[in-house]
Amino acid sequence: MMMKRGALLMLSCGLIVMLTGCATLISGETQMVTIHSTPPGAFVRVGHQTGNTPVSFNIPKGEDYPIEISQGPDRRLLPLRRKLDPITLLNLIPPLWPGFIVDAVTGSMTKYEPDVISIDFRTGLATQQTQLTSMP
Repeated sequence: MMMKRGALLMLSCGLIVMLTGCATLISGETQMVTIHSTPPGAFVRVGHQTGNTPVSFNIPKGEDYPIEISQGPDRRLLPLRRKLDPITLLNLIPPLWPGFIVDAVTGSMTKYEPDVISIDFRTGLATQQTQLTSMP
């Protein structure tokens, strides 16, 4: 009886590890994206979230979101693009391959790049830069 419980516990733990995506565990299902503007105070909309610059949004991964930024009558629409999160490749390690499915379903196999966007309404130029952020 005790052997069956121990075997069942080990099997359950093994399944949990195998069915959990690496990127979902390490990077999470959302990502912080920060938007700055010159001059500050521009209105920003990303999906259903709004704010005024400088502002940071915690955005669910897995979809392409346009960033709408407006300062008075000047309105810009910038794409927020996704790239493969290299942590997803840890799922290539046997027996973690089912993690690809989990990462795909949660959107965690991608990340937004850049995660810091700056726009200068005085010059009309938008610059995008990737900034390293600490893991949660």
